[in-house]
Amino acid sequence: MIEALEEICQKCKDKGARILIDAESQHFQKGIARVTIDLMRKYNRDGYALVYNTYQAYLKSTPTTLATHLAAAGEEGFTLGLKLVRGAYMATDDRSLIHDTKQNTDDAYNSIAQGALRQELGEFGATNGRAFPSVNLFLASHNKESVMAAHHLHQQRLAAKLPTVPVGFAQLHGMSDDVSFSLLQLKGPDGSPQVYKCSTWGGMGECLAYLLRRAIENRDAVSRTQDEYRALKGEVGRRLKSLVTFST
Repeated sequence: MIEALEEICQKCKDKGARILIDAESQHFQKGIARVTIDLMRKYNRDGYALVYNTYQAYLKSTPTTLATHLAAAGEEGFTLGLKLVRGAYMATDDRSLIHDTKQNTDDAYNSIAQGALRQELGEFGATNGRAFPSVNLFLASHNKESVMAAHHLHQQRLAAKLPTVPVGFAQLHGMSDDVSFSLLQLKGPDGSPQVYKCSTWGGMGECLAYLLRRAIENRDAVSRTQDEYRALKGEVGRRLKSLVTFST
């Protein structure tokens, strides 16, 4: 398996692609993270993350796990690929491992995202004692407040010439397009923010379980349908207005 993974990593490195290894339930996650960190040691060099590990903000243990990985990155000189999600395994993970409320999870997500952008997480950072290691951040979220706050913080730090980390944003293909488009409308001459859509590839039988899991993970998207409806309605109105103006 390791040989196959290394072959994939090398092919992606040659093509300039990146590998974002998804999180699984806690029955499997420790083993996945161990292999992922081993791949980072070999391929995440010179400030560039080829391989990313996924950290689930809804787990109470995530700050501790992240601190362990930050320490390894600093001591061994590799770049930590930090992909941050809220979490998707409430049905299978031990409930006691998960934050008690959604607000707690939101706070944990924003704290990690903004801490990474400030280069201050736990005991790591200029004011916290230990040097902050090389990190590439990837925020996978449909929460508009979280991603917009992260983008604005990143831009503020760049403008003020304060230390920060490279960051990208992603949403699922077919979901939360208003979040993706809102970010894209802010695109500057430097090409940021970098926005991605995650698409499945394969046969229906291969992809159905993944798509179902993503739908469960994002079941709160139902509460955002009114926001998307208003955004679509506003865009239709804008286009009709420009069409009428052009015709006259």
